[in-house]
Formats: sequence, C-alpha cells, structure tokens
Amino acid sequence: MRRSKAASAVPASAAIAVVLSAGVAAIAAALAPPAAVAAAPRTAVVDLGGPRAYVRPGGAVPLAGIALFVRAGLDRETAAQNGLAALVAESVLQTPATAPATSSDAAVPLTDAVTAAGGSIGYAVGPQSVRFYLEGTPEAIAAAAPLVARALAAPSFDQATLTAARAALADRISDEESDPRLVGRAMLRSAYYRDGAGLPPLGSTTSLASFDPSAAKAFYEKWYRRGDAVVATVGRTGDATAAATRALVAALPPGTTPATALATRPPGTQLKRIVTHRDVPAPYIVLGFAAPSLGDRDFAAALVMRALLNSVFDRTSATTVPPLFRSAGALYGYDASPAQLVLWINGARIDPETALGALSGVVKAASGKPLGAAVLSRYKETARGEWTLETVSLDERAFAIGNAVTHGLDADASDAVTAAIAQVTAADVQRVAKKYFQKFDIALIIPRTSDS
Repeated sequence: MRRSKAASAVPASAAIAVVLSAGVAAIAAALAPPAAVAAAPRTAVVDLGGPRAYVRPGGAVPLAGIALFVRAGLDRETAAQNGLAALVAESVLQTPATAPATSSDAAVPLTDAVTAAGGSIGYAVGPQSVRFYLEGTPEAIAAAAPLVARALAAPSFDQATLTAARAALADRISDEESDPRLVGRAMLRSAYYRDGAGLPPLGSTTSLASFDPSAAKAFYEKWYRRGDAVVATVGRTGDATAAATRALVAALPPGTTPATALATRPPGTQLKRIVTHRDVPAPYIVLGFAAPSLGDRDFAAALVMRALLNSVFDRTSATTVPPLFRSAGALYGYDASPAQLVLWINGARIDPETALGALSGVVKAASGKPLGAAVLSRYKETARGEWTLETVSLDERAFAIGNAVTHGLDADASDAVTAAIAQVTAADVQRVAKKYFQKFDIALIIPRTSDS
C-alpha cells in the first residue's frame, strides 16, 4: 500500500467502486475461479495464542502482503480528538529505525527503512479500525518485519516524530481535499455516523496541531491491544510471513478493549443538504444512502442496485477514463457496519438537475415493479464483475479477509458474495430499492469564488 491517496482512510477495496465499462462482466468471467473451487474454504486460520491470523496463499505471485487490523479507528476518538487515530498511526511509520544492509547506522523513519529493505508499508484509518499493510518479497518481509515490530511495540511520540507525522498527514489531507468525491463522502459520513466514526479520517491541520506527545501516547496505550488484533496474510506465504505475523502481533501490548457499536442518523423524509466550496471547475453532487453491510442478506442485491444506478451515466470508451473525468460513480463504505453508499455526479460532465432527475426515475422504477429478466441478468453480471475487480491486488485481498473477520464474519465471506449475486431476484432488488434508496442526504461541492 503506497503512502498516498491509495493509502487513504478508506482503502480502494472497501470504498471505491467506480463506473465500469460494459466489458467488466467479461473480465470477471476470466478472473473468477471455478464454482467448485470458490465454494471451498480458501483461508487457513492460525491461532496466535488469542489473536488469530488468516492465511491465503496466492499461487505464483512473487510478493506477500500482511495486513494488521488494530481496533484503534475513528470510533475510538472523542469529538476533541479528531485526527488522533491518524496521528498515532503516522507516528508509527515515522518512528526512527535503522535500515538493514546499509553502510550507515543512522536511523531513518520506519517507512524509509522498510523501503530500503525492499518492502513497502502504509496504513489506512477506518471507522472501526486502523490497518497497517506490509508488502514485499518473502525476503523483504523477513528483513522489514522486525523493524515494524519494534516501531509498533515502542512508537516514538517525541516532538520531532510528531512534527514529521503532521507534515505527512498535511500532504494527505491536501490530496483528499482536492478530490471533490472524497470531500463529499466525508461530508456525508459526518451526517450519517454519530460520534467519532463521523469525523474526518485524517483530522485537520488545526486539530492535529493541538495534540502533544502525551495525547498521542495515551491514545496508543489505551487502544493498541494484541487481543483485538486481526492479521491477514496473502500472496507468497510461508515461513517468512508466518514469522513476521507472529512478530507483529507480539509487538502489540497485551489485553483487549471494549467493543463498540456504530450509531447512525439515517436519511429522513426531509432532504438534508450540506454545501461547501472548493477549487473545482464545476459543481459535484454527492448523494448518501444508508446501505446494507457485508454479510447482510441485502448486500448482494445492493451491489446489483449500485450497478443499475451507475449505468444511468455510463459512457462507452475505448480507454479507461480517470475517475475525475467520469460522469458519475459510487463509493460503497462496507468497511463499516452499518454501511453507507454514496453516488457522486460530476457537474462538468452532466447537468446536475438532469442527473438527479434520471436517478430519481431509476429508483422510482426499480421500487415500483420488479426488473425484467434480461435487465436483471445484465446488472447481476455487471455487479459480479465489479465485485471481482475489487479484490485483484494483494492489498485488496488482505483487506477483504480482515474486514470480514473484524465484523464477525467468516474469513471467506467476500468469496460468497459472487454466489449471492447469482441468487439475487427481481423481488430482492425491488425490496432493496424501496428500503435503502428512496431517502438520501446530499452534499454539494461548489466552485470557490472570490468571496467564498
């Protein structure tokens, strides 16, 4: 996981499902395993003396990925602690470490030491956990894991480390603030989730400046616990990844933390509009819907509904169009339970009023009567393709396993979704359209003017 937009608070596997071309179903058919293989458990469970590791070998891939989930996400923050979860996680990556196999014994930030060892490390702050992700060849994993373990066991929270962490977070905040889709999603999450889960994942430059070393240390000591940790290992697994997994888990302080349940404010009959200004060339409209979580009986039907809504603005293209140049797309936040789905509309590509009218018409039609057999079949195939493409990279595969387990599901729950999509009926789609998609909140990202 690169320490860039790809390592944002909501990883691509969990949050972003963009508008896909009509060829996505064909791609999925090529990537999907045979039904008999998909039905068999693919993930092994390893008891680490309380915490568990979930291991899924990746065949001929040359790399391995290890995702460590710690129950120290946004829901652990109070209203006065926004950004503290991200600051602590970033401080782990900025903790000084000595790079192996170098001519110098000078300490460098952990992220640079891991790179020097031939690997990469990043993190993502979610509503209910923070996820560290280490990737590399087995040899690189073996060299980097002890460095990561030492940083996890004793992260530095001195002023120099916190200053570096704030600077790194400021860059990421700036990147996310320049993406109107992510701005709209953050606004709608704040409207939907109560308490800490609705706070901006990375905080703000102002809030980050208010935390001193004692605040960061206290957050770490309270929430970084071994007993709540989950580890998912994918790719070229073996002795090196097994040893690394044990080292990373053992580095965390012993104990567990109290479980929490997310509280929400579902959209009501009265439309809620949230408006902000950004340096964008045209307005963006982002709609937020309550949505079924991974493992919910309506989840597969909601994926079909997502495919249907995306199709309203689908434009065929000979090449892949970057997200910011597309007409619309969807971000499904199933990294949280309850979940939220948002649809974004690019006002530079399609008239906002026309777009909202078209969406309203599709939802009304889907709620009013069952889809025809041919239409249902088409969007089930599209939904299956989109879902398959959400777990292509090692990072995404590790996330899928850990996300399922942290929400009390079987490690292979993500694999079962493809089969569940195949079983979706027209009545299922109609029920989901009525239950989830007739009410929504709306965020408007408007071009900044000289007086705004």
